[in-house]
Amino acid sequence: MIPNSAGCGRALYRKVQPIIDAVSRSGSGDRYRKHFMTAPHMWLLILHMTQGARRADGVGGHSLRHSYARIGADKKLLTRLNMPNWVSFSQLARSSTSRQADSFELLLAHLTSIVKRTPSLCKECKDQDWLFLNKVKALDSTFLKLSAKLSPWSIRGKHSAGVRAQWSLELATRIPHLVHMHTVEKNDHDTLGELVQADPNHFAGWTLIVDLGYYGHRQFERLLACGAHVVSKVHAQAAYTVTEERAVTQRKGWTGQEDRVISDQTITLGSPNNRRGAVLTGMRLVRSRSVGVDGQICSLITDRFDLQAWEVVALYRKRWQIELFFRWLKRQLGAIRPLGHSREAVWLTMLVGGIVALLWVLLDQMSARPVGMSRICWLGAVSVAIASIINLSG
Repeated sequence: MIPNSAGCGRALYRKVQPIIDAVSRSGSGDRYRKHFMTAPHMWLLILHMTQGARRADGVGGHSLRHSYARIGADKKLLTRLNMPNWVSFSQLARSSTSRQADSFELLLAHLTSIVKRTPSLCKECKDQDWLFLNKVKALDSTFLKLSAKLSPWSIRGKHSAGVRAQWSLELATRIPHLVHMHTVEKNDHDTLGELVQADPNHFAGWTLIVDLGYYGHRQFERLLACGAHVVSKVHAQAAYTVTEERAVTQRKGWTGQEDRVISDQTITLGSPNNRRGAVLTGMRLVRSRSVGVDGQICSLITDRFDLQAWEVVALYRKRWQIELFFRWLKRQLGAIRPLGHSREAVWLTMLVGGIVALLWVLLDQMSARPVGMSRICWLGAVSVAIASIINLSG
């Protein structure tokens, strides 16, 4: 028996249902449609993705066709979703490809606002951890491979067919943000530059933890000018000059890798001879060595001098949380199998994945997950309860 799944599902449904009704009326997804409206479409896709990348019998992968068959067999559920006449699978697939995504974007924005307003944003973090991680984002992209035959629009040059979705993850609250989706000929560095140029205040006040894909001295200069902070690895060919040696502080047991800080320096980053780059004065270089067989040295740069050296290393180690989010999104929620082959369908897949991730954050804030149960199993159990609650509502 799943503890309290019905109560959690009821609370989650009551919080989400009014928002879905509001955004479905304000969006343009119902234009020129008579039978299959936006609100039931949202619920169908949410219930589909919350079941994860598995079938009910535990064999193979979970596809939209499996969800279509399971939901279509529940006539009472369809009635409560204002769908007296069940649509064909081809109509569901076409709607997932052609429906305007503005209602889903509004739902994602409203859910993000609700999660941010919730008092208990980080129940698993202690107060010191909350202060340490507050206003820190990990920024990265994930590649979604597509069929070159069915999605020819995603082919660019000699690159593999597919798209890259740019996400940021707030480390304290675990709130994901879908930033942008683009084809693969554009790299992460150029995409971030375009995002900063389009909205200079988007990352203002945040500390961005990035990998080398976003590295660039002129890029960092633009981010710092916009009021953002940066934590990144140093490029192997980067030129810098040490201007000050700082005292090194250690703290045991603060990362799973048991890193040891070996140096903390103030540097001038960049070379004046590089016309395409920039010279950044007053940057900080922190080196650490992992305690283990490999003993690898990690060199990090940042503009934050208010942190201890071990805190800078610990922040970068927490960047791995966004990699775990990508695995959860693609492998457990099943976003690796998009809702269709068009650009709109892939974008809708990312939006629904972000919506379900926010629903999980809401669920985690409202109740404790049973011990020994994974996040996707707990979310799937609550989604079954939501379907039953929809049957009883109305």
